Amino acid sequence: MDTEVELSRLLTTAVAATPGVTAVYASGSPVRAVLRVATEAFGRDDEPAKVAVTRGDDGAVVVRVTIGVTDGAPVPATTRLVGDAIRSVLLERDGAAAITGIDVRVCRIEEGAAPTR
Repeated sequence: MDTEVELSRLLTTAVAATPGVTAVYASGSPVRAVLRVATEAFGRDDEPAKVAVTRGDDGAVVVRVTIGVTDGAPVPATTRLVGDAIRSVLLERDGAAAITGIDVRVCRIEEGAAPTR
């Protein structure tokens, strides 16, 4: 299995388990966004690796994730918790690997949705 896909799956699981997160959406190109909308419309969401992971030639990691959040938790606090969860997985898995960036984007705030924890 491709190690970046495996890492993306681990990160997707960690992000989804973060308090205040209601959904994890596929990050990446506009084509992926269109595919995401189409799969949601048909009730299918079977892409387990939704967090985009890019590694530079020097091994430094950039992570991009798009999430949905509940309006019952402060969005800045939720995005910080997501960043912390990502850092934790990267440190546990890659040790001292340099983290160049963590880009957390919120694309949906769900009214009345219960936090995941």
